[in-house]
Amino acid sequence: MKKMLLLCLTLLLSITLAACGTSDDSNTEDNAANDSNSNETAEDNNEDTNSEGENENTDTNDNTDTTENKDDLDLTSVSLSAEDAMDAFLEHFPGSSLSSIQLDEENGELVYDIDGYDDSMEYSAEIDQSGDVIAEEREQIESDEQYNELVLGDYITAEEALSIASEASETEGITARGWSLEFENGSPVYEINFEDMGSQEVDVYIDAESGEQLHVEIDD
Repeated sequence: MKKMLLLCLTLLLSITLAACGTSDDSNTEDNAANDSNSNETAEDNNEDTNSEGENENTDTNDNTDTTENKDDLDLTSVSLSAEDAMDAFLEHFPGSSLSSIQLDEENGELVYDIDGYDDSMEYSAEIDQSGDVIAEEREQIESDEQYNELVLGDYITAEEALSIASEASETEGITARGWSLEFENGSPVYEINFEDMGSQEVDVYIDAESGEQLHVEIDD
């Protein structure tokens, strides 16, 4: 009887120990799995953070490049003069007359935007500093449309207009970014645009025939 009791106790103890061992193994595996998941989550978070940082740096660099390119533009030393740009336009549209011309920044480069016309059509062209026409438009003239012809030889040059506009007190400390020449109220007028890269724009209007400063507009 005692032997039978002892045998039962021994068997019960063995079963208990086996169960404990299985539980410990299961807990160990669960902990290992949790640690693995934690490591993977941390790595994913680090990758996301690095990716966001790279995107932010790329955006910042792009903005910086655009700003630097615009700062480098010098309206007083362009490769292609307004007269040469006009000649390129008239060669591209034979028999046309000039109605307006503008020099401005586009995608980090200085580009002329010129409008002209003839008896039946109106023309627009963008001309780069190499004298190449990079974009153009042609449209039929409407019956009530009126045009005035620009004759650059009769006016002060764009460089002279820039110099006069730069003497205005309102333009002190800011840079000329572009100019245009077109008719306003029947007279040819230069508009010189100044901008301080953010908060203020100043437009100075110059009579193209006399060189007189007409007025100044400030846009804060």
